[in-house]
Amino acid sequence: ASGVGKSSITNILVPKANMDTNTVSRKIERGRHTTRHSELFMIDNNTFVFDTPGFTSVESPTFDKEELRFHFHEFDKYEGKCRFAGCVHINEPECAVKKALETGSISKIRYQSYKKMYEELSERRKY
Repeated sequence: ASGVGKSSITNILVPKANMDTNTVSRKIERGRHTTRHSELFMIDNNTFVFDTPGFTSVESPTFDKEELRFHFHEFDKYEGKCRFAGCVHINEPECAVKKALETGSISKIRYQSYKKMYEELSERRKY
């Protein structure tokens, strides 16, 4: 999203980044769109920070909603443990992923993202 402090966080994580920032707008109560380009910063050999301009929407992936579960790797160890083969972990009874969610083994935020993406993929028209 635009104006949420990505460059400010980048400047904290990578002091040499010196990314431009702006003040918070009183009218919209968030930052002002300042970043005009994307930049990649290396923290160490395995860690990078990518500062980008904000965006308001993202193009959905081209796979089907039934394939989405394979892109959430925290679901992998529950594959085949649900009551129904091909469980998409939304409304099915005896779903191992939903049980893991209840016990805290899977992040609620990640599961909410999964459900939202599943709904968006469900609404997409096939041409």
